[in-house]
Amino acid sequence: MYALILNPSSGSGRALRELPRIEALLEQEQVEYRVDSADKPGDLRAFAARAVEEGLEGIIALGGDGTLFEILNGMARSDLTLLLACCGTGNDFSRLFRLPNDPVEALRMQLHLPLSRIDIGRMNEFYFLNVAGTGLDVEVLVQAEKYKFGHSGLGPYLRGLRDAIRFFRPTNARLIVDGEAEVSARFTILSLGNGRYIGGGMKAVPNAKPDDGLLDLVLVRPVKKWQIGALLALYVPGLYVKTPLAKVRRVRTLEIACPGMTVNLDGELKPCDRARFEILPAALRVRLPGLAPERRVAE
Repeated sequence: MYALILNPSSGSGRALRELPRIEALLEQEQVEYRVDSADKPGDLRAFAARAVEEGLEGIIALGGDGTLFEILNGMARSDLTLLLACCGTGNDFSRLFRLPNDPVEALRMQLHLPLSRIDIGRMNEFYFLNVAGTGLDVEVLVQAEKYKFGHSGLGPYLRGLRDAIRFFRPTNARLIVDGEAEVSARFTILSLGNGRYIGGGMKAVPNAKPDDGLLDLVLVRPVKKWQIGALLALYVPGLYVKTPLAKVRRVRTLEIACPGMTVNLDGELKPCDRARFEILPAALRVRLPGLAPERRVAE
């Protein structure tokens, strides 16, 4: 049996509207399921944890990237399979696998794919699937929130970018990479990618792979306010990593010390003074296209 975990507010109510179509598909495919619909904060995570305790086959996430984050933090380190029926604002993690935009067709595809495993990231006590970081992208997410209702894709985030430029200052932090000596760093953006996209399609970490056992670290040096527009023009398609502005490195762990910092984890903002990131290789069972054959596990 699968737990079909629904966030009815995802995508300005789109997830709830898609529920009858998703149920029709599951019945057609003869997949046994139950519906768990979130009513209050914490429900999504609690539903996922209950599915683990009950030893279900897996979870179908009907919502957006925020829904995936909550569900992951309820099921991480379990053997349950996670299937994606994404219909949120950005759907950035599912974009990496080129799943159909229609959540029903995306789910249909996954039901007929073999089991595979992907990596997940961890920051302190939280788990993440996609992209984490701090700096300008955090301010963009803060500003984009007020534009999300009734909009999807890049629109809210591009408006957030416009507003973020007014408030942004470079970040000063102490970094430890893969246990090496601590160093001082001053940056505009620090991103860690297990996935690639944020903000409805911006290629924040364009070369990250979710099944290579590593996180892609991208560090962008400080820029003047008047240069941010040019940086962002290169940031959206991911071309900025090819410029002298950015340093890219693949890492297993990263520690950041920065009092008053806010960290972005898959679009969720977490305040902290110290953050320790690590990659957990092959930690999540999925049915997604394009994964390396050697990462597949026996059904």
